[in-house]
Amino acid sequence: MAEAGLIILAHGPWSAQISAPLGGSLLDLSHAGEPVLRRATKEALRTLGVRASACYPLVPYANRIAGGRLPAAGRLYTLRANFPPEPHALHGVGWQRSWQIVRAAGSSAELILRYEPDTPADWPFAFEARQRFELGERGLTIALSVSNRDAMAWPAGLGLHPNLALRPGETLQFDAAGAWCNGPDRLPAHPVCGAAWDFSKARSVAALDLDHDFHGWCGLARVGGGPPGVIRIKASEVFSVLRVFTPVARGFFALEPVTHIADAVHRPPSAETGHRLLEPGATLAGTVAIELEAPG
Repeated sequence: MAEAGLIILAHGPWSAQISAPLGGSLLDLSHAGEPVLRRATKEALRTLGVRASACYPLVPYANRIAGGRLPAAGRLYTLRANFPPEPHALHGVGWQRSWQIVRAAGSSAELILRYEPDTPADWPFAFEARQRFELGERGLTIALSVSNRDAMAWPAGLGLHPNLALRPGETLQFDAAGAWCNGPDRLPAHPVCGAAWDFSKARSVAALDLDHDFHGWCGLARVGGGPPGVIRIKASEVFSVLRVFTPVARGFFALEPVTHIADAVHRPPSAETGHRLLEPGATLAGTVAIELEAPG
């Protein structure tokens, strides 16, 4: 018997599994039976929940808000720390909510999350989020959006959290203007650049120790060195920041296309931080493709 809310997509050699109840997360993305992202196992899901998935949505903000303190609409709201023992609010509410299936057939599916602020400590503003999944010849495209359904403007952000299995010899390559160096609280303290933050040439993932935002990201990251081939994560322009998280001792790493740096709500709106206000009725949207690079 199929698990309730589990969607299975297929297109040629590609397959994907999506769980609507588990944060609208992607459990598996495979090509010819070989996992492209870290495949979620039943044991890991029982222990870690959505954090054991292959990819999950970050909405209506990405990464951390310092101490859960949210300045918005002329007030200071306090969000609960939703990832103990982390002292900050983390990754929005979408990953901790059940999504509804709008449609699912063949190679595509659409999920929706209608959020009302019944618990303001989770998020104090009404919104609607959508995810559209489409398998094609090259891989999976995810269109993610958030629409303001409240009466006032609030700081909005989007992101995806693809998790990749760490394989021997794996490398990472991307172009960005620079990075943000973290303070002791693991929040961005000041921008940095230079050789240590330069990934324009492929570097070994196993040698990295990062949980940092790279701003001015070009929208393309390449992971090479292992099966099933060179993995490409391509994002639309709104995703101007790439969060790189490499807990290599745990056997995986994450490349997170996001619209803003962590704790952007405590910085003035700017292209470098990605801090933006979403007006009532407005929508913030973008797409991320997870593909295999064609040989040659």
